[in-house]
Amino acid sequence: MMTIDDYRVRFGWSRAHMAREAGIDVNTLRSAINGSPVYRAKIGQVTEAINRELKRRGEQPIKYTDLAGVVFAD
Repeated sequence: MMTIDDYRVRFGWSRAHMAREAGIDVNTLRSAINGSPVYRAKIGQVTEAINRELKRRGEQPIKYTDLAGVVFAD
């Protein structure tokens, strides 16, 4: 399993870029990467951004539950 930050690095994205792609605040993304609790809806948005990039690369999508190290607030 890969972490959010693993995908970010793999895609060559900055944290700010990933947050923009996901439509979330960079502080929320930072919290998720650092293992602080984050709402499932926000992780869902991150997963959608990851999946758009995976699709662009011709790779299989993931589920939000596939992300390692995520702590849910709800």
